[in-house]
This record gives sequence, structure tokens and C-alpha cells, in this order.
Amino acid sequence: MSAGAMPRARSRQWRLAAALLGMWLSNAAVAQVDPGDHSAHHPGGATPAPDVAAPVGPGTATSPAVPPASGPAAQPAGGCGGMMGCMGGGPRPFYATLLDMPTLTPEARRTIEAEGQRRIGWGAQAVGLGASRVQQALAANDASAFQRGVSNLREGVQMLESGTAALRAVEAGTSPRQIALTWFRDQLSLPDAEAVPMPMATGGPRGLSWYHLTTMAFLVAFLIGTLTLQYARMRRIAALAQRLAPASPDPTARPGGPPSPGPSAPPSGAAAPQSLEQPARAAIAAAPTASPAPSPAAATAAAKRPWTGMLRTAAIFPETPDVKTFRLVNADGGDIPFTFMPGQFLTVSAEIDGTTAKRAYTIASSPTQSSFVEVTVKREKQGLISRYLHDKVAVGSLLEVSAPAGVFTFTGAEADSIVLISGGVGITPMMSITRYLTDRSYPGDIFFLYGARAPLDFTFREELEHLQKRHPNLHVAATMERAEGTTWMGSLGYVSKEFIARSVPEITRRRVHLCGPPAMMEAVKTALAELGVPREQVKTEAFGPARGVAPGTPAPLPVATPAPAAATAAATTASAVPRVATAEVEFTKSGKTGPLAPDQSVLEAAEAIEVEIDYLCRVGICGVCKVPLLKGEVTMEVEEGLPPEEKARGIILACQAKSVGNLKVDA
Repeated sequence: MSAGAMPRARSRQWRLAAALLGMWLSNAAVAQVDPGDHSAHHPGGATPAPDVAAPVGPGTATSPAVPPASGPAAQPAGGCGGMMGCMGGGPRPFYATLLDMPTLTPEARRTIEAEGQRRIGWGAQAVGLGASRVQQALAANDASAFQRGVSNLREGVQMLESGTAALRAVEAGTSPRQIALTWFRDQLSLPDAEAVPMPMATGGPRGLSWYHLTTMAFLVAFLIGTLTLQYARMRRIAALAQRLAPASPDPTARPGGPPSPGPSAPPSGAAAPQSLEQPARAAIAAAPTASPAPSPAAATAAAKRPWTGMLRTAAIFPETPDVKTFRLVNADGGDIPFTFMPGQFLTVSAEIDGTTAKRAYTIASSPTQSSFVEVTVKREKQGLISRYLHDKVAVGSLLEVSAPAGVFTFTGAEADSIVLISGGVGITPMMSITRYLTDRSYPGDIFFLYGARAPLDFTFREELEHLQKRHPNLHVAATMERAEGTTWMGSLGYVSKEFIARSVPEITRRRVHLCGPPAMMEAVKTALAELGVPREQVKTEAFGPARGVAPGTPAPLPVATPAPAAATAAATTASAVPRVATAEVEFTKSGKTGPLAPDQSVLEAAEAIEVEIDYLCRVGICGVCKVPLLKGEVTMEVEEGLPPEEKARGIILACQAKSVGNLKVDA
């Protein structure tokens, strides 16, 4: 090949390379992002290299090789982000401005067409400039100039594409907002929304996808569960609030909770309890209207002449699995027909299997609630009255009641602070005292100590928590014998010396009331003595039947003396431990004599041979079973119902009196 042919061949190779490069740039430019509009939604993005000459319009410095474009005046390249330009002289890029045009009005059409034509003109100039620079760079073998030419080609193609797209969209009648969104989607290489398949888009009823149906079903189930929990919570709060709310003249119109169903239906004409569908917040906010309790003198007089009559069951509240509270009201309407002091009790009588049974229960409500009285009863397997109340009594049932009785009282006037220690269902007198003191805004400290088998058996837990929050002088401390598998975070174990010392500061100067099972009371009395509490500061009330075997069980004499028929029948039916009588008791008024075992009370011996002696509590508190002792000596474990002067005259409590020798009683 000649020396002249070599440059010509090399020139043809460069032209071919330039043509291929131009074709590649034209195709690649479609996927490039317009610098101006791209920077509009990505601030801080890269800008064109400073050495790349941008196409210009009128009013800017022009390249010698490219004439100025005709048409509307263009903004300087630096002010509008390069090739994109601006509409109406504003600072926003073209496609970003289209987002503010909701519809394709004639004015918007003219504006978009003018801008599209201007972009096509600018793009053509930029392509021409780029092609010229590329040819010059190839001839001069100048890589830097070649790069500038390529930049001009790229920007020109982008402007041609944006202008053409705008004109095509206007021709199709597309709204300006949609034109802008389509352009942005194309620039970012995003697929069409219609081309993206939605998961589980078909197959559901009414055109809904299974994904939507499943999601909605889950949300509905979650909402129903949440509302159910809230409803249950509000019912519990309303029940507690009703207990703390002031009494109304007709308590049956607002029982504190849903009545507990009983096997027997309410008597005809009994008022049915209304539902608790009332705002709990308003009930809690209402402070109880405190009425003064009777004076000690009036209460003592009332206890000597207790009222006896029928009360109607207005509501039944379940407290724990085996404890219920029974709200009793005047069967004739109005206030209850007797007054009582906090800590006193009443006696319930019932005809069960042809036999009249009686049982004393401490009043749990406050004397400030004059329109009703409440007793809280634990169902005992061997308890006739407790099983009758739990199994037979329903809302509307009538109960024969005798009240009040008892001296285990505290009104706040007796001391400037009080320690209330209880166990199990022995909590009831302490609740009456606590409710009364908080109703009356007692200023002294109230230390409420309680022991239970497990958190589930913590009676009145929610109410005590509520009262403690409202009354800073009320200090509640509880301990559980066991708490495995529960959320209990409090003390564990029995009501011990350490528990008492930890819960009550300076206990030696405080008055103490103690009520609970006999074994618990003995242990606590020993602990109090070890802590230095004077014995006269401790007031006790035994909770439960008197010690010994079941009432009505006769004690066989050492000799084979035939027992009376009634006593024999009672002996065959009573589930009592064997007894051996060591003495006899003679009842002078009735003319009967019966055996007496060392662990048998005079009252039990009298019942075994059908000698009637009035009684109420059977725990030595009420004093109803007092009888004169004509001969012999007795011991009595509890003597709270017997004044010292009467004891000096030979009066005994038949429910507590026991002896190992023969007795003669005026009964």
C-alpha cells in the first residue's frame, strides 16, 4: 500500500468508529436521566462537567460552529439545570412544573408544544455540535476533545427524546401531570404499574384478592379480641366502682355486678337486677357519702336487742372461686332496719332438711352505706349455711337475719392508728373497718396485713389496690403461701414475725386487730408478743366454728348407759371424731341430763339432747348463749362476749364453756 493510501484508510476507520459510537449513544441516551429534571427530584446530584459546552439559546454565548436557536428566550444553562430549560421564566425544571397542571388546557397545550419544539431544536444543535467535535477530535487524535463531543451528543439526544415525548403526549391528549410522571418513570427505568403483577391479585370474591381478604380478616379478629378484653376490663372496673359508689335508696337498681346464678329462681315479684352498662369512671369518681356510724353506746344497746327479720338478696358478687359477697337490702324498701359498727356481725338462719341452722358472718360493708349490708362467705364443704348460701340463694331470695352483734369494732376514736391483720376469709371485718375509715377520711395510719394460700384467693385485692391509691395513709401488705405459676411479685410465706416487722414500723405503740383461722391467730399472737406488743393492745376474733366436733354430737359415757333416742340418732348421722365422756351436765329448767366430754362445749351437749339454748356466733363474741352456772367449774377459751361483772356472778358462755367435772346449768 502506498504512503498516500494509509491516511485515507485510517480516516475511513475513524469515521466508521464515530458512526458506531453515535448509534450507541443514541440508544443509550434513552436510559439517561435529564440533568435538570433529575436534579429536581434528587437535589445535590451531579452536574455536567464544566468543560462540556452545553447547547445554548438566545441570550447566551454561542459556539462559532452552531447558530442560535430560534424561539422563545431560553434561560441560562446554569439556572435551569442544563438542557431541561424552564417554563414561564420560573426556576423549576420543565417536567417538574407539569405536576402543578391538573388538566390539559389549551394554554397548557401551547406551553408544552412550544417547550417540546424548543427542546427538539436545542437537541438538534447539540447533536450537530457533538458530531462536529467528534470528527475534529478524530482527525486531531485528541481524546479530551472527543470526550466533549460525546457529551454534546448525549445531551442532544436527551433533549430530542424529552421534546419528542412531550409532543407525543400532547397529541395523545395526556394530562400534564401524567406526562411528567411517565417521563420520570422512563428516566428511572421503572416498569409500568399495570405491568407489575400483584401477589394473589385474583381468586377472591367480589374481585378482592385473597391477600386483602386474609389481611382484613386478621385485622377484624384482632379488633374484636381487643374490644372483648376492653369490655371485660370495664365490667370488672364497673363492678369495683359500684362497690365503692355511694348507696342509693334502691340498691337493687344498681347491683355491683352480674348476679350469680343460683339453682332456685327468685321469688315472684322480686326485682331483677339491672345491668352494669354504666360508665365506670363516673362511678369511681363519685365519693361515697359517709354517714356516721352509731356511737359505741348505741351499738351496744342494739347488740343487746338485735333486730330479727327478713332481708332480700339484692346482688351476689363472686370474689374468688369459693368466696361470694351477698348484698342484702330491706325487703320493704328503704334503709336497712338496724345500725351497726364496723367489725360487728349478723347471724343468718335457714331451714335446711327440716332443721333450723344458724351461722354468724361478719358484716363486710361499711356502716356509712345505710341502704344495704354485705356479708362475704366462703363455701365450706361441711358448712350447712355456707353451702346453702352458695348453692341455693339467688338474687331476690329472702334471708332471715339477726343483727347486729359483736364487740370486735374500731371506729377511729379508740386510737390514732390501727394495724389490721387477717388471714383467709377473716378479712371481712377488716374490710368493714377499712371501708368505714376511708369513707370518714380517718387521718391516722391504717396498716392492712393479709395472708392467703395463693394470689387467686386474695379476696378484695382490686378494691384494696384502688383504696390504697386514693388514701396515702392506707398501707396494704400481703403474703401468699405459694405463688408458683402466677405473676405474684409480693411476699411469700405465712404472716410471720419478720413479715409484720417489715410491714409495720413502731408496732409496739399501735393498736392491733387480728382475725383469721385459729392456728394462724395463735402464731400471730406469739409473733406480736415477741415483737413487744402489749397484750392489751391486741384485739382478736376467731373466725370459724368453735373448736371441738360437730354440733349435736353426744359424748358417750364410760359405762354402757343407753343414750336418749334423739342423741343416738344424732350420733349416727354426725361425722365427728370419737369422744369419751368424763362428766355429766344437768339442765335444771328442761329437766334433762346428758354426757359431757372434755372437748365438748355446754352448747354442744345441750344440742345433743335437744335442750334449747339461744346462740348466734358460736365463737364467744355475741354473748347470746349466756347461761347461769349453778354448780361446777368451766374453762372458756374466748370470753369477749361476757362482761367481767357477769362472769363474777357465775354466768358462762355455753358455746365456750368446757369442763372435766359434772355441771349444773340453769337452762
